[in-house]
Amino acid sequence: MRESVTSAGIGALVTVALSFIPFSSVAGGAVAAANHGGGYRTGVWLGTLAGVCAMVPLLALFIPALYIAGLLGFGIPPGAPGYDLFLALVFAFFLLYTVGLSALGGLGGVWVRGHTDWNLDADRWL
Repeated sequence: MRESVTSAGIGALVTVALSFIPFSSVAGGAVAAANHGGGYRTGVWLGTLAGVCAMVPLLALFIPALYIAGLLGFGIPPGAPGYDLFLALVFAFFLLYTVGLSALGGLGGVWVRGHTDWNLDADRWL
């Protein structure tokens, strides 16, 4: 269990470090799953866990940015009647983007580990 949490933490770190690149959560999930090993079920689990761990610091930056964008006139302003629905939809897409793509990256990481000779061991790079 400790190795799983460590691998997910490394994947979350990769996601946060590459967050300025689109679809960085795929890379984080792939690193988490390739670092740990195991089957496809384990890869999806580790990718999902890495996405949830990465979602916390990304959400701490995303919520103030969303509020400021609303104040500047982008999207729906915070005082509008549909603002709660807008926030729910944006959060659902954020969750799907971060956690869902990280789980997909976990599948890719297991495939890369099993079908190639690439060495994606995070200990080698960090």
